[in-house]
Amino acid sequence: MLTFRNPIPAIVVGVLLLLVSGPRAFALGSQVGHDDPWNPEHIDHLPPEIRNAVTHMCGNSPRAAHYFVTYLNHAQIIKLHFEHLHCGEAGGFCRGDNCLHQEYVSKGGQYRLIKSYYGRDND
Repeated sequence: MLTFRNPIPAIVVGVLLLLVSGPRAFALGSQVGHDDPWNPEHIDHLPPEIRNAVTHMCGNSPRAAHYFVTYLNHAQIIKLHFEHLHCGEAGGFCRGDNCLHQEYVSKGGQYRLIKSYYGRDND
């Protein structure tokens, strides 16, 4: 371990180390995770059978907000909240204050639709 009686050499050593590291050290230290509020990855991470159903209903390039999908009972039940889905030209998943909700359950390693209803965004 280096010890300095005068703090100026320590500062100089620190600056030299940063200069030798290059701009990459500054870039790595300043990266911040950013998740687009309407992110297609929220759809991409769904099980294939649910992802295919959403794509069929929505068309190409569905994008979802954070709370489009909720997982219950260790992901045995997956709930979709269509007020948090953006389909571009397609859509129409809401009727006034009520929007389409769907619930899927895992049976034998695959998910199947067990409930589809219109409700408020508070369940």
